[in-house]
Amino acid sequence: MQDGARQHRTEKVLRFLDEYFGNRVIALDYPKFTDTGIDWPPYSPDLTPCDYFLWDALKDTVYENHSSTLDELESAICVACKSISVKSLKDVMPNFILRLRHLIFSNGEYFENIVF
Repeated sequence: MQDGARQHRTEKVLRFLDEYFGNRVIALDYPKFTDTGIDWPPYSPDLTPCDYFLWDALKDTVYENHSSTLDELESAICVACKSISVKSLKDVMPNFILRLRHLIFSNGEYFENIVF
């Protein structure tokens, strides 16, 4: 989600997710709609690899060229994505698991002062 845009939570999207992924979906309001899945924890942007790793890894590379057109920006994003090593991507997953363990230990409540 960028610039405060709402996530895709229309009935059509939720039905698609339910059809293909069933109770394996973690999404805001998903359990209310389908009676399956896991509700997205409130205020948890630091839980997902895209939030705590990917955007930070990409932004410096993408913005160092000061793209002036949409095509240049798209190209810079592609170059930045290709520059992330497989090792870096593999290293992200144990950290994600650690973050989830902290969430479970805190019973889904907010936790702070933890350095990952």
